[in-house]
This record gives sequence, structure tokens and C-alpha cells, in this order.
Amino acid sequence: MNETPASQQPSLGLALRHAHLRAARLFSKELAPLELENHHAGILLHICLLGMQTQRQLVDSMGVDKSMMVRTLDALEARGLVRREAHPTDRRAHAIVVTDAGRAMYDQVAAAVTRTEERVTACFTPEERDLFRSMVVRFAYAPTDEPAG
Repeated sequence: MNETPASQQPSLGLALRHAHLRAARLFSKELAPLELENHHAGILLHICLLGMQTQRQLVDSMGVDKSMMVRTLDALEARGLVRREAHPTDRRAHAIVVTDAGRAMYDQVAAAVTRTEERVTACFTPEERDLFRSMVVRFAYAPTDEPAG
């Protein structure tokens, strides 16, 4: 293993950014045969995993711009993967629900996720892969950004 002197190692933030770019690039290649872009797949995965969402809930939980969300949902709806319905409890909102075609596409996207994760973590032993995954998930979903103490 090549060891880089500490003074020459990139910051954690920069390394995370490069890791994200690498993973996104590999995921994009996996999605190409499905004719989906990363953000389309991300929203489809999100709705399939969490169930019906309002557009506002999707914007808030995914941290994307409202106009970007509208365009992405329009594209997914045009392909028949999601549909907008009247929300069952909020007359002002539309519910975004996955169609049967969307659920079938979800299975293909989930397989692309698995292949991408395998490629991204190929440099690790199985034990390192499990540790890396658990640490990244814990870091990403930490309950607070406030320092302990």
C-alpha cells in the first residue's frame, strides 16, 4: 500500500469530494443502459424506499433545488415511472407515487447500485468493506453536527 506523508495527504473534505465524484461517475456508467441520470435514479430510489412523498418532502429530504425537483419529476412522470396524485390528507399538495413501471425500474437501479458499490469498494478486503460502509453510513446520518462536550 502506498503511504502518503501526512503533510501531503488531502484534507478529509477533499477526499470525500473525490470519493463522491468517483462513485457518481461509476454509477452514471451503470445507469447509462437504463437511460437514467443519477438524480433521476436517486429520486426513484428515495420514493421506493420511503413510500409516497410530497414534492416538498422530496426537496427537503434530498437537499435539491425546487425547480430541479420539478424538472426531474416531470422527466420521471413522462417515462411513466412516477405519477402525481392528490395527497390523501393535504389538499394543497400532490403525492408522488411510484408506478408499476417505476417499481420494475427500481429493481434495475438497485442492481446498478450494488454493482457500483462493489466497484467502489473493490480496493478493500471484505472486512474493510463492511467497516467502511458502516462508518460512512454512521457519518452521513449522524444525529447532529454539534461538537460533543
